[in-house]
Amino acid sequence: MKTSMYSNHLTRIAVALALYAPLHAWADDAPVEEVLVTAQRRVQNIMDVPLSVASYSPEQLEQQGIRDISDLSRLTPSLRFSRASGVSGNNGSDISIRGIASDVGSATTAIYIDDTPIQIRSIGYFGGNTYPLVFDLERIEVLRGPQGTLFGAGAEGGAVRFLTPTPDFEKSSLYARTEVASISHGDTTYEAGVAGGTPITDTLALRGSVWYRHDGGYIDRYDPTFTTRLEKDINDADNYSGKLALAWRPFEELTVTPSFYYQKVESGGRPQYWETQSDVDDQDYVTGIYNKEPSNDKFTLPALKVEYALASNVDLISNTSYFKRDRFQALDYTTFLSTLRSGNPFGTYGNKDPSNAVAAQTLEQRNFVQEVRLQSSSPDQRIDWSTGLFYSRAKQDSVNLSQSGRIPGVISSGFPQYLGRYNLFDDIGAVDKQYAGFASVDFKATSQLTATVGARVSRNEFEFDETRDGPTNSGVRTFNTAEQKNTSFTPKAGLQYRLDADNMLYGSISKGFRPGGAQAPVDPNFCAADLATLGLTNSPLDYDSDSLWSYEVGSKNRMLGGALSLDANLYYVKWKNIQQSIRLPTCSFAFISNLGEATGKGVDVSVTTKPIDALQLGASVGYNQTTYNDDIAGGNGVVLKQEGDRIGGPRWTGTVFGLGEAPLTATMSGYVRLDYSFQSDGIPPNPNDFGYDAGLTMLPATDSLSMRLGVKFSSFDVSLFANNLTGANEALSRSHDSTGSPLYYSQSYQPRTIGVTAQVRY
Repeated sequence: MKTSMYSNHLTRIAVALALYAPLHAWADDAPVEEVLVTAQRRVQNIMDVPLSVASYSPEQLEQQGIRDISDLSRLTPSLRFSRASGVSGNNGSDISIRGIASDVGSATTAIYIDDTPIQIRSIGYFGGNTYPLVFDLERIEVLRGPQGTLFGAGAEGGAVRFLTPTPDFEKSSLYARTEVASISHGDTTYEAGVAGGTPITDTLALRGSVWYRHDGGYIDRYDPTFTTRLEKDINDADNYSGKLALAWRPFEELTVTPSFYYQKVESGGRPQYWETQSDVDDQDYVTGIYNKEPSNDKFTLPALKVEYALASNVDLISNTSYFKRDRFQALDYTTFLSTLRSGNPFGTYGNKDPSNAVAAQTLEQRNFVQEVRLQSSSPDQRIDWSTGLFYSRAKQDSVNLSQSGRIPGVISSGFPQYLGRYNLFDDIGAVDKQYAGFASVDFKATSQLTATVGARVSRNEFEFDETRDGPTNSGVRTFNTAEQKNTSFTPKAGLQYRLDADNMLYGSISKGFRPGGAQAPVDPNFCAADLATLGLTNSPLDYDSDSLWSYEVGSKNRMLGGALSLDANLYYVKWKNIQQSIRLPTCSFAFISNLGEATGKGVDVSVTTKPIDALQLGASVGYNQTTYNDDIAGGNGVVLKQEGDRIGGPRWTGTVFGLGEAPLTATMSGYVRLDYSFQSDGIPPNPNDFGYDAGLTMLPATDSLSMRLGVKFSSFDVSLFANNLTGANEALSRSHDSTGSPLYYSQSYQPRTIGVTAQVRY
């Protein structure tokens, strides 16, 4: 039913956009507000930036109820965020833009907090980025397409930038927000936070924030027979964040800003339910895990920014930062071990002990970043330019201690358990170093034509070491080391032609890159049958870099006296030597390999109109199809991927919104906002591919509707909201422990949530 319903997405959008046509009569009275961004590291109107950018102001973040990365991706076409289900997923997450998706190896999408990249390299069984929580942000920018010139090797497919407010020397400000909400079949969500800034003297200014949020859970835990409920709402989470920044301006040309950012997320369990045992239609989700699965993810980010005006229109900017992250995750392996050893997730095997079936993982991430750049920009000069040097050292340590699922002290797989209770001890360390120089020049050939050339040269060095022990490693301690060095050159060229003050055309060619790396081997005994099918006795210990070329043309237009804004582009991508995961269907492990070439084609379109002051309408739609160019052969003639197999997720993603606002009294106004988002069905599995699993069918199309109704008076805003108003319950991810296992793990949208938000801002 869902698939057929989504066959007419374009029709729905066309009807909505058709409403814009008769509205030109009010155009001159209601121009769309200008949006300023720093996508090119300088302040510009978003309609003047020759690339595809989505930007969210603090007001938009509030109106749309964006609280985390999943909300952002739901409302941003071509940006995809997904979590993997099951033991193989281990609560890992993947973020991608325009189909450049890979949940292994180096990141394809850069994640920035201000000027610090924080994305992670996947080095072990567990992965997943951390993302800033959405409170007291200046804005969020989503940059689509390769951003290697200004944002480095991690931005092969694009970048997501979380930009925080800076201290203000001119005026004081205050922002406070509180919220309470109820989740269908779940617990209560509540939050409170306050942020503010003030000039202290003529040369000192301060900005700080503190925030807490409790996300209510909505998945109940039962005993495995589902006769007794053991715990309600196990996937709740407590979120904490705070930031302090002090700006010192000893004289007009120099500003020094030290800052400190803190964030912690503590969760009682994963948002994953057992599919068959749940009442999915009623959004009543349950699980039967034997052991709890708590997690804790914390980071700190001290940074120092120095801005110095060397001359008129020439600025020197230095950013120094140290990102420190510590993450712990516990996972229940009971059904996984039972499936692998007995073929039944609830089966028995020798000396089975479910209480000794937890995998505990710790991850440490330590990133030091230093960037220095010179830049010059002015409407009056013929050439705008920027150049700089970049250095980063990103160190990751991952430790995995997997209990055996057997009685402690007994023999497991023919060997003594490690420390008397573990099947596997795996300690992986990795260090990424990047040395880079970059430059970008905009040459204004005429008042209408601007040519852009830019390039980044990076030296990437990677070191990898691993220590393994336990029965899964044949009862011996082994050591694996590897290193890789790559030099990358990522150029960009573009033309921008301004038809007039309100209409601009552009075209660009840019290269994206991510370095190669090394990996832990899969167990050669446990996975012997899968490896033999591929003609292997061991999995590879390293993999090479991959890269892509992107070709884009676009148009940005302000029409009808400014009441209508249009941002549209077409792009074509050639991606080669792709780092992807090869899943082994029997043992349920995986390794990374380079899988040939793919071609991506797509379009992004965004339309916003404000026919009258009281009404704003908009729609954004993204289409992407990225497919393998040829059959990818493994050993023994096995086809790993077939020509035409898709990468990246749904073809269509989009959102449509309407915002109406009108005065209620002389001092009070009311508003209502509706946001409808959708995505088409997922990637169809190919029966001819290695590892095909008939039980994992294509993910269905999904949609979601949110509404907010509020009043504003003075500096206050109070609103009633409903998220997932229609009760969308389709699976966003789905898996099971191995081919043929009847127990499926799924994740869906949070059930219908209704609440109240109150905030003050001045």
